[in-house]
Amino acid sequence: MTDATQTQTQDKPSGTRPKFRAWLVQDTPEGEAHWTELSGLWPTKSGKGFKGNLRTPIAATEGRLVILPATFNPHSEEKTDETDPR
Repeated sequence: MTDATQTQTQDKPSGTRPKFRAWLVQDTPEGEAHWTELSGLWPTKSGKGFKGNLRTPIAATEGRLVILPATFNPHSEEKTDETDPR
């Protein structure tokens, strides 16, 4: 999986930082959510969508895909209804 540093250095339009980030969220049996960053997301040329690159194959077969603003950090921010993907 990528980490924040790897995501920021991925090939991207005009050297900008991503607008959003894609996360894989997996629940543990203890009820904790494990967040893994998959990719930064940049606007497409048409402006109608977003794109990003996966550098490592995803080993997980279960989990939720969550798209949040690039400023979100699951380890330092308080979880709210917007960041809780359940």
